Amino acid sequence: MARLVCENRLTFLSGQHKFLLSEHFSRPSQTAQPRELAIKLGIEYSQVIAILAVLAADGYCNNWLLIYHSCSEAFVERVPLRSGMPKLPYVCPYCELTVYTYDELKLDVMAEAETTVEFV
Repeated sequence: MARLVCENRLTFLSGQHKFLLSEHFSRPSQTAQPRELAIKLGIEYSQVIAILAVLAADGYCNNWLLIYHSCSEAFVERVPLRSGMPKLPYVCPYCELTVYTYDELKLDVMAEAETTVEFV
């Protein structure tokens, strides 16, 4: 189990937030999306992005860019967030249509824990 010390980097987290985060990341390969965690913790979306950035910087999780297309309710592809935006034109792997603008795609972020994480 990894211990993430929040003291100097995530000062906005209360003891209750740390408890809930530790509970959420109590299993390896646990995933989290920013909106889900923001609602669960009652904090801002931008604060959740900060949490995910710290987890990735410390090597405790991988952050993924989820790519959605109108042909599917689920994401059609996930790529490492560090790879950046998908290149245009983009060919949807589900329906094989060619997408020429980002307006035709929806994007989200997902974190996937490499290990269990305790927030202290």
